[in-house]
This record gives sequence, structure tokens and C-alpha cells, in this order.
Amino acid sequence: MQSQSKTLVFSALLLSLLATSLHAASTPSGEVEDETGFSYIVGSERGPENWGYLEEEWRACSEGRMQSPIDLARENVEVIPHLGDLRRNYKPSYAYVMNRGHDLRLRWDDGRAGSIEVDGREYFLQQCHWHHPSEHAIDGKRYQLELHMVHSTLDAEVAGNTVVVGLLYEIGEPNAFISEVLRRVTCETHGEEMEAGEEIEVGVIDPREIIRGEHSYYRYMGSLTTPPCTEGVKWIVNKQPSSVTEEQIWSLRHLVDDGAWNNARPIQSLNGRDIQLYKPDSERSIESMTSLRIDAAAS
Repeated sequence: MQSQSKTLVFSALLLSLLATSLHAASTPSGEVEDETGFSYIVGSERGPENWGYLEEEWRACSEGRMQSPIDLARENVEVIPHLGDLRRNYKPSYAYVMNRGHDLRLRWDDGRAGSIEVDGREYFLQQCHWHHPSEHAIDGKRYQLELHMVHSTLDAEVAGNTVVVGLLYEIGEPNAFISEVLRRVTCETHGEEMEAGEEIEVGVIDPREIIRGEHSYYRYMGSLTTPPCTEGVKWIVNKQPSSVTEEQIWSLRHLVDDGAWNNARPIQSLNGRDIQLYKPDSERSIESMTSLRIDAAAS
């Protein structure tokens, strides 16, 4: 009987440890699922300046030299024409929305929402989420909202296995993609805020609807912008902002309602990193100039 009791106690402890492990589990990109362990309130005990001291595995938040977000200031930017247009191969897939504690995350089934090709390697779209105001700045200007599209390789052990595409928003016309996401979530939640950790299925969502038109983008090496602030992340930030309304921003934040209006990490030091800018016009200009030189030489 005593042996049976010990077995039951051991099993209960095992289940408890498993539940804790699942609760704190991170995504393939290394982001934490549960964001309630840190805060965005500057000056608070768990605020951004203290993230690196809250958990041993979060030390990079304070000690890292390649942290994100940064100011994409023109004096630090080099135009690189040969970077080329991004090769996106996205496709519609079933999606799920979760309140992670500080943001609303839209997750697709693993590998089924397509991918992006960077440096000859395929990175599969995992999820996207929003920060208010924008985390990245351009020449010191922070925008009203920023979307992060998180991609990772199939092998999580590969160095540099994460690519994040950032999309900035400024106040203007309603954003069609955000409207559709909000409509789906509202139908499932009946307009009520979601509980932290709650995830709901919202049907098929097409990530191709997120980014359209402009192809100029910044690129640099950085980190996750939330704990554990893992470095080695390839960042691609679209230069041309999309539009969003103040009502849409309010709706995204209302569904989380963590007591803080903002969920953006402060700008981090560049520490001598290179920032590249790809502009399609500059590539065409170089091609035209090369063509003119060839024609002139031939004549």
C-alpha cells in the first residue's frame, strides 16, 4: 500500500513538472508562449531594463550586443542594390489566435502557411503579432503599430534559424488584413477580451494579404524583442508603412488588456552593426547606367 502511495505521489509530481514545462514552453523561434513573467512598464520591477535579471536564460536582454529593436537611421544605412526582392511563397492555412499576456498572436499550422527565402535558405512562417507603438524607428520616428512575421527553419538547432519580417503602420485607411483577423476573433469571443493563455481557432487565414506593393526593405542582424532576447535573428523591416486606424489599434490592445497601453520594447544600441537597405529603383538605376556605358562603348 505504501509503495502504491509513493507511486501516486511520484506520478503527480511528474505531471506537475510536465504542466509547468508546457506552460513555459517556447515556440520554434525561441519566443516564450507565456509573456506574463515580464512587463513593458519602464521603471517597474519587471520592466524592460530589468528583463535580463529576471531569469538566467534571459541574460541576453541586458548583456547582448546585437539587441532589437533599433533606430534605422539614414547615417547608418548602406544601400545594397543586389539584395533583390524577397522571395515569398505564402499560402492560406488554418490559424489560431492566442492572448500571450502582452500581445495577440496569430499562429498557423507548422510549415503550412508557406515560407520566405533568405540567403538561399527557406524559413517557414510560424506566426505574427503586433506591437504598439512600433518597436523599430526610422530616423528617430516610431510609427503607430508594427507587425512581426516570425519565420524559422525546420531545424531549430541551425544557427540563425529565425527570420522576422517587420511591417510598420501609420494612421490612415482601415487595414484589410487586421479587419479580417478582428472579425474572426470577435465572432469567436463575442467581443469580449481573451483570457491570458487562451487560444482559439479562427479558420483559414491567407498571409499573402499582409504585405502588398512596396518592396524596399531594411535588413540587419538583431534579436528577439521579447525575453529571452535571443540574438542571431535576421531582421527584414519594410520601408513603406501600411495604414491602420486608431480604432483597429484599440481593438487589438483591448483583446489583450494587460493594463498597459504600450507593448513595445525601447530602442536598443546599434553597437556598430551594419544596416542594409534594398531599393528596387537603385537596382534599376545601376542597370540603366551599366547599359548606357555599354552602348557608349559600342558606339
